[in-house]
Order: sequence, then C-alpha cells, then structure tokens
Amino acid sequence: MTTTKAKAARQPSPAGLGAPEPKRAGRYTIAVLGKALDLIDLLDVHESLTLTELSAHAGINKATALRVLANLEDRGYVERDAATARYRLGFRLLQLGTRMTEGLDLRTAGRPILQLLHAEYDETVNLAVPGADGIVYIDILQSARGLRMAATVGMRDAYHSSALGKAIMAHWPAATLDEFLPRHPPIRKTPNTIVEPEALARELAAVRERGYAIDDEENELGARCLGAPIFDHRGAVVAAISLSGPASRLSRDGFADIAQRLTTASRQLSARMGFKDAAASGPPRVAIAAKTDEVTP
Repeated sequence: MTTTKAKAARQPSPAGLGAPEPKRAGRYTIAVLGKALDLIDLLDVHESLTLTELSAHAGINKATALRVLANLEDRGYVERDAATARYRLGFRLLQLGTRMTEGLDLRTAGRPILQLLHAEYDETVNLAVPGADGIVYIDILQSARGLRMAATVGMRDAYHSSALGKAIMAHWPAATLDEFLPRHPPIRKTPNTIVEPEALARELAAVRERGYAIDDEENELGARCLGAPIFDHRGAVVAAISLSGPASRLSRDGFADIAQRLTTASRQLSARMGFKDAAASGPPRVAIAAKTDEVTP
C-alpha cells in the first residue's frame, strides 16, 4: 500500500515554482485541503494558469485539480476566464485580505517584539510612525534603570535627527524628500545633528545600505539610539522601531550587536504587517500621515 507521504515525495512541490514552502501539519494534514492551497499559492505566483499547467505544477492529476478548482470557483476563491480557460485568484481572497489588513494594529502586533528587546537590553524601546512633520511615538517600553530617555507616547520628534526618523526617511522616494525638506528644513539640535542636504543624503544612503539608522547624540547630547524601519504588505515604510539609552551605556562598540537584534525585530514586525521581502516590494512607497493630532497610550 502506497502512503500519502510516499506520494508526496514523488510530486513536485509548488514551492519550487515560487510558491511559499508549506508548513507541515503532521497528523492534522488534510490532503484535499493541501491541494486546494497549493493551487491558490500557484495562482498567487503565476497570476493565471490553465488546468493543465496547474495540474503539472502542483503534481496532481487533472481530474482532481478540476474538482478542487470547481469548489474554489464556486466559493469565489478562484475565477475561470471562459475565453482563455485560464484560472486566476478570485475576489473572495481580496475581501479576506482587506479585512485582515484593516484589522492589523501596529502596537498590538509590535508589543511582544518590543518586550523581547526590552528584556534583553533593559534599555528603552520605542515604536513610532511617520507624521506630517515628524515621527510620532505610539509605544514605549521604558528602561528600569535610573538614567533613561524621556520620550512619551504621543510625543513628536524630528525626522532628520532621530534614528527612528532617519530609518523612515531613508526609504522615502526621492520626490518625497525633495518635497518635504524645503518645507521642513533640518534644525541643528546638537553639534552632531546633520543639517546639510548633501550630508543628510549620504547619511540616508548609508541607512539604506546597512538596514538601520544611528542617532549618535544628534537629537540630544548624552543620548544614543539605533532604529530600523517597518514595512507593510504594500512595501511602504509605515513605522520604525528603536532602542535608545544614555551614551554611557550605549557605546559604539556595542552597536553591531544591538543592530543585529534590532533589524531582526524589525523584519519580524514587518512580516506581521504582511511584508514579504525587499525584492518583492517593487519601487519604494511612502506613508506620511496628513495630520496626527493625538495618540492615546
């Protein structure tokens, strides 16, 4: 008797054709449901395919594929073009995706990730979103140590001088920067603040290259901060996460370790917001709030 596992070993995986590698449900595996999801994943990658192409890519016979597709079509998960006999994803998936993204709450999704960073370093961890003229803190886990940063939820801060702000700005399109900077010229807050346009452009390029931003006493003397961007399902930069503390505790020698943990955390939160990867995100997008009056803790 041939087992389901043995059959699966002979069949090509849709993941090999660009679809995500399926997670194994073990004893809860339902074969026909797995086939249906494989077909949906293939249509996500290839946009439209014929029955023959779907059958070949999924490694299932045409009769089985036809039955599964008929049920998916009946419920609106796929559509069949009568003129070309090609299948594509249906509007039911769009409805479900829209409902999910509308229900995503950045603070709720980010809190467990912030808590891990906070527990590891016992320094202040921040989550901020872009506002019309600066970043807005939406969640803060304060350090328990005596000397700590004094930001509060709802507080605004400058883009150009903060690690959070630079992490966001670095992923704006050039046109957005060209429009924003003349209306909000950088103000020198400390001797280290970068205010010259050419120097700021080089700094933002460096942020993009390494994946995180550094505020080396640029926003406040005696304080340092590292920040990394958060992207959503569209590839838009919608927030940033940072770890901040006094310069006496956040030495430059420790930046590499903090940066590695911070960028890992930012990728995890971006994934929770639906972001896939930079290669799939297309051209840079921007999400700047037109007006942010109040954030409730």
